[in-house]
Amino acid sequence: MIITITLNPAIDRTLRIDKPLQPNKLNRAIGSQVEPGGKGINVSRAIKAIGGESVAIAFSAGTNGRALKDALTSMDIHHDFVDVPGQTRVNIQIIDNCGDHTEINEPGDKISDGDYLRFLERVEGYLDPENIFVLSGSTPPGFSLKNFGKLCRVIKDAGCRLIVDAAGEWLLEALKYKPDCVKPNLFELADVVGDKPTIDPEAVAASARKLLDMGAGIVCVSMGQEGAVYVSKDSPEALYANTNPKIQEEGAVGTGDSMVAAIANGMRQDIKLDEIAKFSVAAGRACARLPGTEMATLKKVYEVYEMVELYTI
Repeated sequence: MIITITLNPAIDRTLRIDKPLQPNKLNRAIGSQVEPGGKGINVSRAIKAIGGESVAIAFSAGTNGRALKDALTSMDIHHDFVDVPGQTRVNIQIIDNCGDHTEINEPGDKISDGDYLRFLERVEGYLDPENIFVLSGSTPPGFSLKNFGKLCRVIKDAGCRLIVDAAGEWLLEALKYKPDCVKPNLFELADVVGDKPTIDPEAVAASARKLLDMGAGIVCVSMGQEGAVYVSKDSPEALYANTNPKIQEEGAVGTGDSMVAAIANGMRQDIKLDEIAKFSVAAGRACARLPGTEMATLKKVYEVYEMVELYTI
């Protein structure tokens, strides 16, 4: 079973306008879409879209939290939330007629130590060595690195596999507990290892191998329209996957989450890394072809899969 953990869930609202966004003026939306959000929850949605199953664990607060749970129920996505005081945050994405995206994300509410312990107990109920955990996204205000690290340690000490999609100090903290896979984008990778961002696959692979030395089992570096690079501690060779031709993005939100979903689903089925690489790039790029935060179905992923080329570097 795949378990997704979202420490800072959200309601995602996408607004479309038929003109460029004009600051300090009235902007009228021509359409809107509301969906459950937060990176871990997006991973659960993407897993469902490609025919897999998961359990989404997250915090839930106020009427927004109830709406979030209701939305997941309507999508037939299993969830097990911990109710806390406050109000689940709302993230707003504005897409104009040129395809430009403007995002406004609320910070979320602070989580008390008592609520965190209840959350940890909820996670412990799923500590079966056969389970794969996905820990991704931002953390609530004031959430400590110590508590983030404890969550990683509890999962790994139970013999479960762990995939982490985090940035900065959170990624560095996770690496201490030897996650089975991490998925930084090229900017997050450069920030953590101290290299300059680049789209050169060989240079990206060299930077990614530094994360292997720091504890990761597999590193997937997502590079948007430039595809992705994969390195593994079990192989001296790196893999580079991308579509030919490249796919223009219609909606950038959720593409990385779709990749993580495909990686988790592939690991659950014990698929080899080269196939996971092709399928996860196909999932991300298929999602990029869709508006808003819509997740690509298995059919749409396979349409892109036929365009994916895989290279050894």
